[in-house]
Amino acid sequence: MTDQPAELASTLDLLVADLNGAPRGKTVQTGALDDGDPPHFVAAAFFQTITGDYAEGCMERYDPKDEDLILRPDWSSYSACPWKPGDHGQVICDSLDKSGASIPYDSRNVLKRILGIYADAGLHPVVAPELEFYLLEPIGQDASALALAPGLDGRAEFGGEAFSADALDKYAPFLDDVKAQGEAAGLPVSAFVHEVGPSQIELNLAHGDPLRRADQLFLLKRLVKACAMRHGYLASFMAKPLDGVPGSGAHLHCSVVDGTGGNIFALKDGRAPAALRHFIGGLQTWLPEAFALIAPNVNSFKRFVPDLSAPINLEWGYDNRTAGLRVPYGPSTSGRVENRVAGADVNPYLLTATTLACGWLGMQDRVEPTQPHEGDAYEAPATLPNDLSQALATLAANGRLADLLSEAFIEVYVDVKRSELQDFQKWMTPWEVRYLGSQL
Repeated sequence: MTDQPAELASTLDLLVADLNGAPRGKTVQTGALDDGDPPHFVAAAFFQTITGDYAEGCMERYDPKDEDLILRPDWSSYSACPWKPGDHGQVICDSLDKSGASIPYDSRNVLKRILGIYADAGLHPVVAPELEFYLLEPIGQDASALALAPGLDGRAEFGGEAFSADALDKYAPFLDDVKAQGEAAGLPVSAFVHEVGPSQIELNLAHGDPLRRADQLFLLKRLVKACAMRHGYLASFMAKPLDGVPGSGAHLHCSVVDGTGGNIFALKDGRAPAALRHFIGGLQTWLPEAFALIAPNVNSFKRFVPDLSAPINLEWGYDNRTAGLRVPYGPSTSGRVENRVAGADVNPYLLTATTLACGWLGMQDRVEPTQPHEGDAYEAPATLPNDLSQALATLAANGRLADLLSEAFIEVYVDVKRSELQDFQKWMTPWEVRYLGSQL
């Protein structure tokens, strides 16, 4: 555990990620921290749904008294909050029960559990995330649709400016703010890209340790939202916020190094070695079983539309962006696979843990993938799960994933997501009003 920094901000946000990846926690005065009496926090935060309700089954089984848990700051994640007034910092905390054991349904602990399995085998994954989001108009409580935010010219984009450097300039004050605040917070972004959708931006992070990169992504989403609000925007990481334009993805590049620092996914004569093939085979076999973890909302499934920059299957190929799994072009020593399936609404810890867990099972079972897809993978059959209900049923029935990720985590996650699904099904959608209301 990293020692407490010599200099801390006078005010400190103690943070954990709930199952949706949203920041929960408390703000304290740093001088009040006491190693002999660590901060407490409500345990029910991990049973909280996106609506603010609580999954009753989880509460009944794991927290019938609505108790506290212990927060132990992980000082390696400490950073400033330069967008906040005054002397303000933030730190992600380990969540512990009163005996000092890790809370199994904390998504960060789930990732640490998977990384421990790799470490026991003398292996160390390396990842690089890419995250897309839209800049939108702020919305009111009763809003029924989202709208694109205007740029410096006072107009909202209408498309056709994919990968344009000049198009990024329309949002230069916001992007400059994100860059400056990120550097001040120790959360640097390696690149910005104007994506295919209007007002859609991608941010890239450099390759690094999976826990550190998941922490960074978690904190960067918070920073981006704060900067957007300062500039009169809403930064939305919803998977499919608008009709007729691409959804937003969260891509994860993965490689694995051994005890000597050598990349066991390094290409040989431009082709994937056995370890990389088996990892890909594991993704093809197990991602459908774990799909609810990387497509966590009813909206997530609306992103998988042919020819709108999101995959519709788990084909893989060399430098093939139409496939769900891509081995990027580059030096042989940087051999890796890019998981392109998850949406931007994914919990960063669960994106990483799920990808590494499925790949691990593939390497353990020596699963050979399909032949690399050489053409347009949109012409291959769509094979991804159809909806959240189906994905949750599949996840709940999978014993091997529960063994890897923990049975308690799977049970809590499924209960929280089913609670959200039940709430969603109570509400009328604009489609029902428009078509059923007028014609039936």
